Amino acid sequence: MVENQPENSESRPWLSWICDSQDSEQLKKKYDSWANTYDTDVGEDWSFMPENAAIALERVLPAKDAKILDAGAGTGFVGESLAKLGYTNITAAELSEGMLEVARQKQVYKTLLQCNLEETDAFSEKEIFDAIISVGVFAHAHAGVRVLQNLFSLLKKGGFFVLTMRGEYRDIMQEALDRLPWSLVNQDDFGIYGKEVIYVLVFRKERSL
Repeated sequence: MVENQPENSESRPWLSWICDSQDSEQLKKKYDSWANTYDTDVGEDWSFMPENAAIALERVLPAKDAKILDAGAGTGFVGESLAKLGYTNITAAELSEGMLEVARQKQVYKTLLQCNLEETDAFSEKEIFDAIISVGVFAHAHAGVRVLQNLFSLLKKGGFFVLTMRGEYRDIMQEALDRLPWSLVNQDDFGIYGKEVIYVLVFRKERSL
């Protein structure tokens, strides 16, 4: 496991700025404007989480040619972590064109899609991925129940869903998590932003809705 216990600080104005977005269009514009400095701005605080999420997936899905969706790929932190572990069939789905362009330059994705995961027709096919990994996406002003349900429909029966949530947001989402026909097969927790806890949750899909 990669550990991180950053000091609590007011030097992260980007955290409240991005989580204060009012809708997906505003969120998209903010990420577009942030894309070129995102990796530098958040790297010290955040890069350990994609690494740990990728490790959590490798524990349950050793096949390196498995079809994986990086949902909310951002600039490709997760894709890089998966590629380092040997995964070769990764699709990036991302709201922001600017963030996706940075991810494209890292050359770790087989396919890159600019889409809004809140929309049910973001993907034309259903149950097409062996695994879905979503890091830093289920958070205030980002993804909620609708995105969770949409992504669940893209996962094959028996497939794995790896996601991260900070403690407070997990409390908000717990009912929706419990409602889906999947089983929690692993969870890890880490300290982040000084005093907060963030979870890496691994679910296995038992059946379709």
